[in-house]
Amino acid sequence: MTRFFSKWTLMTFVLTMMSSPLWPSIPGWGAVLSTGIIVIVSSVIPRLRRCFGMAIAVSLILTHCQLMRVQKHAIFQSGMSMQIQATVKHVFAPSRAGYRGQVKVIAINQQTLSRWQQPTIKLLSPIRLYPGQQVHFSITVKPIYGQLNSVGFDYEKYAVSQGWVAQGRVISNSRYQILTKPSLLSDVYQKVSAVTAGDPAQGMILALLFGDRSLLTTEQWSGLRNSGLSHLVAISGLHIGIAFGFGCLCGQLVSRCYSSLLWTPWWLGLCVAGSYAWLAGFTIPTMRAMIMCLTMVMVLRLQLQVSTIWRLLFVLAVVFAVDPFASYSGSFWLSFGAVVVILYLIARPNFPTHWWQQMVWLQVGISLCLLPLSIWLFNGISYVSLLLNLIFIPWFSYVVVPVLLIALLALVSHVEYHSWIWQLGERSLSPILYVLDKVESGWLPISDTVMWLMIASFIIWRLRDVFTPHGVLFIVALAAAEWVYHPQKTTWQVDVFDVGHGLATMISQGNKALIFDTGASWRKGSMAQNVILPMLTKRGLQLDAIIVSHFDNDHSGGLVELQRHTPNVAVYSSQAIPGGQPCIRGRNWWWGALHIEVLWPPNLVRRAYNQHSCVIRVRDLYGHALLMTGDVDAVGEWLLVRHQPDLTAQIMVVPHHGSNTSSTQQLITKVHPKWALASVNKGSHWGLPSPVVVQRYRQSGAIWLDTGESGQISGLFSVNNVKIMTKRSDDNQRWYRQMLRNGVE
Repeated sequence: MTRFFSKWTLMTFVLTMMSSPLWPSIPGWGAVLSTGIIVIVSSVIPRLRRCFGMAIAVSLILTHCQLMRVQKHAIFQSGMSMQIQATVKHVFAPSRAGYRGQVKVIAINQQTLSRWQQPTIKLLSPIRLYPGQQVHFSITVKPIYGQLNSVGFDYEKYAVSQGWVAQGRVISNSRYQILTKPSLLSDVYQKVSAVTAGDPAQGMILALLFGDRSLLTTEQWSGLRNSGLSHLVAISGLHIGIAFGFGCLCGQLVSRCYSSLLWTPWWLGLCVAGSYAWLAGFTIPTMRAMIMCLTMVMVLRLQLQVSTIWRLLFVLAVVFAVDPFASYSGSFWLSFGAVVVILYLIARPNFPTHWWQQMVWLQVGISLCLLPLSIWLFNGISYVSLLLNLIFIPWFSYVVVPVLLIALLALVSHVEYHSWIWQLGERSLSPILYVLDKVESGWLPISDTVMWLMIASFIIWRLRDVFTPHGVLFIVALAAAEWVYHPQKTTWQVDVFDVGHGLATMISQGNKALIFDTGASWRKGSMAQNVILPMLTKRGLQLDAIIVSHFDNDHSGGLVELQRHTPNVAVYSSQAIPGGQPCIRGRNWWWGALHIEVLWPPNLVRRAYNQHSCVIRVRDLYGHALLMTGDVDAVGEWLLVRHQPDLTAQIMVVPHHGSNTSSTQQLITKVHPKWALASVNKGSHWGLPSPVVVQRYRQSGAIWLDTGESGQISGLFSVNNVKIMTKRSDDNQRWYRQMLRNGVE
């Protein structure tokens, strides 16, 4: 039995499971059968036992991938419109168009699905739904289309980590039924909502007890991010660990009174942690944490004499066995990294003996060791987070979470003075609310260059006994020579970001950037915040100017956020705005080595609509050109062609997202682009780009690319040529992207 759980077997199993996000494709059921045979053979033939861990990991991944295919087929085989019966998995959160959450579909068009066919989908509902409810809806479904840029949130990867295979929307004005009464969890949630109504801490309380962060205000979210405390309001391994520790503490009090109940602390800890995970709706992070707690208690109960590394590998193996797609989530890597750092520090001979020194040692160690991972995931760090975490992690561990759990228990037990306990819980959150209100900006953006320099410096420091001073100087001299004698070939570039329906582009040269259109904004965010600013940080660019083609939200929504980030930035527009520069025909200027010429419109207007879109042409010293057209319409195009003798450009960002209201044949012929780029939202109700327009460009000899199919598109200009790169081709179309977007591979 030990050979199946040897350190080598566990390590190869874990590493293979971690590698699945990089797999380009997934074979069919035949491969599942083949790997199953390899598992059996490697378990009985001694020479092949070293392959056992890898074989069982591959078999497990392939099986789960095939199940996702089966579930995707089940949801789409009835077409795009259907009636479903489903079970609600988590509390639905408010969104711009209703309420969003996830459901498990158990029947389609009155046909009950088998357990293995039941898909989990993301659903947009007109009403708020609660865990455990069974509902009957008429919905439309579509594949999961995510936006893909070099920075920002990866929705498709996140969907895999959550087990979603499609997204649906309840048909407007259709009849629906709630088939079951609210569950116990729904009743508890609504009682807590009623008790805390009107309190500034309500959003925090619901986030800490139920994982529902929808009532956190924009200001609170900003403060949590700037202070580096956002992990405190996302129920994860930390919170399950707190609940487990709280249960163990209560169990110790019992075991001291009854010496025969030696294992009571561990069992009570598991019960409290399990109850907390139930409150959070058994989300994937809480399930991972519960598995870790349960596995560690089992190892202790069996009194296994094993090393710390074996325990870590065994826990990870159990996590992956239950959730093969755990590594697709960024939260997994942060949790895994924190556990590794803690085990490493505890094992060191100089680990402190006093509890307060241990707490400081662990917090400083985790913060420093996870610095590269935090920069990689978030493009920056909070420079006040170390101090604030030293204060608030113990405060939440020993005060806030236990008090809220006691208050919740008092509420459901109908204790007479439960309101007093709730007031105590609300007051326990006053310190963090005060800090969030005062921390205006504690976020330090860090570019990729700085991150790699930090990693290189750390490696050199750790290997300081290997590298002599002369050796370090030699390495630095080689790096400098490479930089001097092999400079970057790209002189400037344009990036068309994947922002859904809208437009956001960035032109950069050296360390300077110019933004043409900013994408959309909404109540709690914008594309500028999610994509543009992280990209500026990632590449270490300074924002010099912003050109807003016109003032529809999908083009200008991020302007306010960019101005807040860079207050004195120059803003050009065809709409008269305070402090703005006119973007009208006849204006031209040199921006570094690039010449920018405004071609349209002829005059400033009070409100810039599509027809008033600012059209510019960017040229370099080597004859390369880029044409940016905004949403200019056919009339504007006709006048543009008539008044401009030369419109040629190798790259053209096409007008109005490829709509048939623009892109006339006269304009295409006059520009004669080699590449026609469009910013579109794949699968949207707009139906863009128009197939007629795409065909028109292709018949004129242009290569058509759009962000809906290609993700972020980058045009790289050098002295002799122009090169186009797309994010999806660079990403090699991982298996899950193909399956979610197309259903085929």
